[in-house]
Amino acid sequence: MSTSTLELAPRREAAHAPPPLRVLETAMALVAPELQAVEGRLAELLASEVAIIPEVGGHLSFAGGKRFRPLLTLLAAEAAGFADARRVTAAAVGELLHTATLLHDDVIDGGEFRRGRPAARMAYGNGMAVLTGDFCLARALQAMAHDGDLRAVRAMSDMVTRMAEGEVAQLEVAGDWSMTRERYFAVIERKTAALIAWCASVGRLVETRWVDPLEAYGRALGFAFQIADDVLDMRSDAARTGKSRAQDLREGKATLPVLIACERDPSLRERLHAFVGRGAPVDEAGVLVLARQIDQSGALQAADQVARDYAQQAIAALAPLPAGPARDALASLATYVARRDA
Repeated sequence: MSTSTLELAPRREAAHAPPPLRVLETAMALVAPELQAVEGRLAELLASEVAIIPEVGGHLSFAGGKRFRPLLTLLAAEAAGFADARRVTAAAVGELLHTATLLHDDVIDGGEFRRGRPAARMAYGNGMAVLTGDFCLARALQAMAHDGDLRAVRAMSDMVTRMAEGEVAQLEVAGDWSMTRERYFAVIERKTAALIAWCASVGRLVETRWVDPLEAYGRALGFAFQIADDVLDMRSDAARTGKSRAQDLREGKATLPVLIACERDPSLRERLHAFVGRGAPVDEAGVLVLARQIDQSGALQAADQVARDYAQQAIAALAPLPAGPARDALASLATYVARRDA
């Protein structure tokens, strides 16, 4: 998808968006009973006769996450008039898949904290974290397969494949500061947007006519989500987000703010190679200097606008759906995602 088109898109955001907390509270109130049911279904999916598995999985799954993916799934089901009980399973599966990726990511990236507490790998070891992530993935596939809808199984297998491709592609380009925007967007389409689009279509269980609009909404929302996350990383406060500032730089990730800053100042690429080159020890002071330089270039504001443009694209994709509180909540959620600060 071309970013140049998005950067020139007309800005149609409301002049006075509601406070982020109110957006979430309003959205959650619409599907409160189902969100509670998701918690129970998630516990069922994490259950195992091997007692350490639910302990490791629960260390992350029940550590206070926002449940963004289940909320998205349930709101989309409501907007599409899909009242089938399988919406709860799809919502829990989306969260379980997300849990699997986080367990794996923390091992790959050497992450020490997640959601304000020690990462599972720190408490249980890398091997246990990886294998529990594998269990989460297997249980998610099992849950959808047991529901017996071939559409859902096919959609999920396609999505999980794209997620795996995205994770591998991201690892492959770690430390490559010459990466292009096109390649960056190809990575996050697979790594982040694929799962969010699947959640938004309720695993393609909704009526066929709503699948494409909801997937288009979810895909654009996924782009907005990841770009906003990349911007937040450059501004992060460990006490609020559980992550050190510029953690992506330490891990060699060329995110959109970094790419924009390099476009504006080509000499920055050489400094990035010097301080955080592939396999080189990370110079902590140098990383923070680079983070300030990226901020001073205006790249964070530019990336912010790209995220907001994607949010507007997501909102536009909702037009075919029936008007109502759930569709409005999905639109507000898109604005929230692009503007969140934690």
